Amino acid sequence: MSKPVKEMIVRDLESRYAQQDNVVWVELVGVDGLTTNAFRRDLRARQMRLEVVKTSLFKRACQRGPLAPLAAVLEGPVALITGGSAVEIAKFLEQWEGKFPKGSFRVRGAVLDGELLDQHRVRDLSKMPTKIDLQARVLRLVLSPGAQLAAAALSGGRNIAGCLKTMIEKLEKGEELKKSA
Repeated sequence: MSKPVKEMIVRDLESRYAQQDNVVWVELVGVDGLTTNAFRRDLRARQMRLEVVKTSLFKRACQRGPLAPLAAVLEGPVALITGGSAVEIAKFLEQWEGKFPKGSFRVRGAVLDGELLDQHRVRDLSKMPTKIDLQARVLRLVLSPGAQLAAAALSGGRNIAGCLKTMIEKLEKGEELKKSA
C-alpha cells in the first residue's frame, strides 16, 4: 500500500472514530461467511457496526483521541464493534458467543467512556443495566412518591363520593338518614 493511500485511510479512521468513546475489541478468527453475515446483520438491526481495521493504521489514527488507551494495547487481528454503549454491546456479544465455533471468537477489551477495560471487565459489563434501564429506574423512583400521594388524595375522595351516593339512594327511596354523633 502506498503512503498516500495509507494517509487517506488514517484520515478516514480519524474522522470515523474521533467522537467514539465506547468501542469493544473482538477477535474473529476462522468464522465462516454465513455466521459472519448473520452476526453483522444482527448488529446492524441494533444500530451497531463491526469493522475490521489494520492495527498499525488504527493506532496512528487514534493515538490522540478518546480511543488512545485502546490503540496503545492493540495487537493482532482487530475487529471493532461500535454503536450504542459498551454495556449494550457486551450484552449482545454474550448472546452470540455460543453461536461461533469454539475458539474462533474472543472479546479482547473495550473502551467505556474513555477508560480501557480488559476482557474480564467487559464480561462484567454484560451483567450491568444499560443506560436506558438506569434512566427508567430513576424515573420510577422519582414518580413513585407522587403516585402514592395522588392515590392517597383520590382514596379519600372516593370514600366521600361513596357516602354521598349512598345518601342520595336512601333519599330517593324515601328512607330517613340517620344522624351520626
